[in-house]
Amino acid sequence: MRVPHTQEGLVRLRLLGPTDLRFDGGRELQSVLVQPKRLALLAYLAVAGRRGYLRRDRISLLFWPDQSQDRARAALSRAVYALRHA
Repeated sequence: MRVPHTQEGLVRLRLLGPTDLRFDGGRELQSVLVQPKRLALLAYLAVAGRRGYLRRDRISLLFWPDQSQDRARAALSRAVYALRHA
């Protein structure tokens, strides 16, 4: 699966078989691969996002069910920020 919108070009995310995440040039995005929840969030957004709009409250409840709504939304915002900057 190719995920556009980076300065280094497209990002390739492989979910079947060994998980792999790297830029087209071959550089691996290690900072995301070592964070299981961020990697899971990226995979969820890449796959589910193809179907259309995703609600923040539903995503935050899915990934942070033990947190209050405000804390879960804040955690989601931090995770999305980290993914964008990776």
